[in-house]
Amino acid sequence: MDIEFTSKDILIVFGTNIRKSRELRGLGIAKLASLIKYDRGCLSSLEYGEQNIKYITALNLARKLNVPFPALFSRHYLNDNSPFIETFTEDDYLLVFIENFKKAMIRKQIKQIEIYSATDIQTSLISRIINRKSLNPTINTLYAMSYTVGEEMCALFSRNTIREDI
Repeated sequence: MDIEFTSKDILIVFGTNIRKSRELRGLGIAKLASLIKYDRGCLSSLEYGEQNIKYITALNLARKLNVPFPALFSRHYLNDNSPFIETFTEDDYLLVFIENFKKAMIRKQIKQIEIYSATDIQTSLISRIINRKSLNPTINTLYAMSYTVGEEMCALFSRNTIREDI
């Protein structure tokens, strides 16, 4: 890896995108927290990149804010050159992530043990996610996985973005 892994990066991107999306929709933080049945203080911490969350909570946020789920992980979301559509579309984003992750692993010839050595995520957890035994991993864990294959999370959550052969 070119740069050292730090999970804080994606939490800041994700939190900023949540805050901007919430503000664009005229929702107060207490109202959004109530809509997704999440603690207001934790949501505030999340918006400032200080709170890790589970995949399903992130999905619920995208759904309630009506924003494209992969876009929440993009550094370019809400910029003028954003490639994302404007609304939430229901999909099995974790399955899409796993499929794209596996393609990237094959293409770059990366083994699961290398993910552990780069990020300290246990190989058993990576295996459970890949084999769909863990259906609600944290955003930090998914970011660690994306980091090891050198792909942006928004790409791994998007259909038809990762090719197996290059």
